[in-house]
Amino acid sequence: MAEFAAQLRDLRQSAGGPSYRTMARAAHYSAATLARAAGGSALPTLDVALAYVEACGGDSAAWRDQWRKVSTTRHGAARRTPAPFLTPRPRGPLGLPTPRQLPAGTRHFTGREEELERISSQLSTNRDEDSAVITTVCGGGGMGKTSLVLEWARRHAASFPDGQLYVNLRGFDPGGPPVGPATALQGFLQALGMSQETIPPDPDAQAALYRSLVAGRRMLVVLDDAADTRQVAPLLPGSGLIPVLVTSRRRLDGLATTHGARRIRLDALPSADARKLLSHRLGSQRVAAEPEAAEEILDRCGGLPLALTIAAARWGARDGFPLADLAAELRDESARLDALEVEGSLVGLRAALECSYRALSGPTATLFALLGSVPYPEVSAEAAAALAGQPLQTAGALLRELDDAHLVTQPAPGRYRMHDLVRLYAAEQGRVSQGPYVVAARTRLAEFYLHSLFRAERQLYPQRAAIALPDPVAEVDPLLFAGIAQALAWLDTEYANLMTVRQEAVARGCHEVVWKMAWALMTYRIRRGRMRDDLASWRDALAALPHLTGRPEAEYMVHCGFGGACVRVGRHAEGLPHLLRAKMLAEAAGDVFGRAEAHFHLAVAWHYADDGHQSLAHALQALALFRTMGDPVWIALSLNAAARSATGVGAHGEARAHAEAAFALARAHDQTDAEAEASVNLGYIAQRTGDPASALEHFEHAVRIHRKRRNVYFEADVLEQLGYAHAHLGRATAARDAWRLAAESYRAQWRLPEAERLDDLLSDEGRLQSGAVPASPTLSGILCFSVVRT
Repeated sequence: MAEFAAQLRDLRQSAGGPSYRTMARAAHYSAATLARAAGGSALPTLDVALAYVEACGGDSAAWRDQWRKVSTTRHGAARRTPAPFLTPRPRGPLGLPTPRQLPAGTRHFTGREEELERISSQLSTNRDEDSAVITTVCGGGGMGKTSLVLEWARRHAASFPDGQLYVNLRGFDPGGPPVGPATALQGFLQALGMSQETIPPDPDAQAALYRSLVAGRRMLVVLDDAADTRQVAPLLPGSGLIPVLVTSRRRLDGLATTHGARRIRLDALPSADARKLLSHRLGSQRVAAEPEAAEEILDRCGGLPLALTIAAARWGARDGFPLADLAAELRDESARLDALEVEGSLVGLRAALECSYRALSGPTATLFALLGSVPYPEVSAEAAAALAGQPLQTAGALLRELDDAHLVTQPAPGRYRMHDLVRLYAAEQGRVSQGPYVVAARTRLAEFYLHSLFRAERQLYPQRAAIALPDPVAEVDPLLFAGIAQALAWLDTEYANLMTVRQEAVARGCHEVVWKMAWALMTYRIRRGRMRDDLASWRDALAALPHLTGRPEAEYMVHCGFGGACVRVGRHAEGLPHLLRAKMLAEAAGDVFGRAEAHFHLAVAWHYADDGHQSLAHALQALALFRTMGDPVWIALSLNAAARSATGVGAHGEARAHAEAAFALARAHDQTDAEAEASVNLGYIAQRTGDPASALEHFEHAVRIHRKRRNVYFEADVLEQLGYAHAHLGRATAARDAWRLAAESYRAQWRLPEAERLDDLLSDEGRLQSGAVPASPTLSGILCFSVVRT
């Protein structure tokens, strides 16, 4: 034993004689412990001896053999060489060994300061001497759960003078099955000084003995990579003096329910922490030298610590290789997971994800693969049910299993998202295991979105006659909406996915879906000011027309819709020929309604083109035709168009008469959009005829309607007019407030010329104070919901 200690001292000298304090930082043992190891008064434990050796750069394998020889000689040749957890250790206050089982932590640990503080907070509050205090750190594979727990334990080692117990339960280990609780208990008991002969055979008795041995001691227990609550429960101490840290890929809800465990969920690293980790691994100068490549690497790894660590490890040994090459490897989605593999190792990203995937039930694994096979970044539970072809209740259970396994996250209740790298792995499984089933699943999901969209559109504009849509397949249950607010909320949430459905329909040549989606999204887009998206959809519908032969109704609607969309973004010259084509199609078919509607849209187009006389002529023709059909909705719309056009040519008396008639008709038939438009017309006429007080009243009424109906496009227009009314009344502050709101709304809709016009006004304080208010611009819109058949 003395000779072994002398050899340790010689090793330290050969390493340059580092101080024990310096060695302690590398070994994660105190300087006093390392000094005692080389003192010769007692044989150090194997883990202390190896930590000493590694801190001095020695050969761990050779020293392990040497330690065993000395230990065997010391205890007599008749006894077998003891395992590390049977070796004598410094005695604690009750005469028991002081185990130090924690493995080495992560070098250059980065970030997670908030989570470290939460662990401290959770373990220091609500401590009860009669029950364990437990924190569960959960998260997907590669999130750094073990690193976080070991870093916390390292920082707080002095708080646990009676030792630390650690076991890797291998709940999700590609190298073998999980460690049973009985096996883990025996390891803990042996670490606490029990020989194999003194450990009772009954598992319950083992657990009771374990709790007795640790009772009253100031220790830490770390249960790493737990599979489930049943694996963890027998390993919990009975004392609140012994905090327990558990890591798992599952939430372990049972542990929270039965033992009061508190949970910390790890997600991807924030961008600043991810950047710091990459700099630590690759060198800050190297990262700073190629900032664009570094940012792309960070983006492709998505803040996943394991992905960043593997990428940095691969390139860390290649000093001459530019980071741009690594970024290029990661850029290719089909090869990204290959770039995050470690050759000949089980620690690659695929291996980490495969452990979680293999633990899923069959139906859940199928849904996981399908979710990765569709290009939607986030889906609702209802959409997932359509994708899986399952009832909502069944799909909800599958999603909960995925959420429990941290293969999906819930950014909002009832909505599910995958990390980009997890999605790539899921897509691989879809290609390998699902095959043709993926095509059917994608078709079901597209049908769910299309039919739900049509039902939402009915809420936004119920007077509009619906176009024909085939019934959905049996497995698809489209949504029902209780009112306009619910429909708008769904459309706001699902808009990106609806755009993806449209793009897929275009790519796959689903021409019927292309034009019908343009039709169904138009009303919503006008309300939300998404005019350029509307134009793009109608342009795709126009391109689909040659494939819709023998469909005169579709041809009419597409030309009318595209022409109206052009007009709404100021492309009057491009839109007019299509509106004229729609008018000719209606005339050739003897479609009186179509002729009237085409005249209405031509009135709008000429109004936008600043030709008031042409606009008024078409508005009056539309009005006459709609009156012959007795359609009150379209009569009110046409009266508004005539009022706007007459105002444009200075016929204010005629304009007022049309607007008042439109207001009365709209109110009588509960047509609030047409009522708001009539109020705007009356306000504009009052403004032009020197009555800003009446104008203010009319504009405020229109704003209230648009705000209630969440029609942001027209609300912004009216807010601008409201500002002019305030200004003409000498209310500079109120005018500025209205213009600021309008400018913000214009910018949100990417209506930048309008926003800049108001910015110029707002920057000229002197003009407002002097009362020199410019004339309000021409009203930009007539309620022109293209193709609104009633």
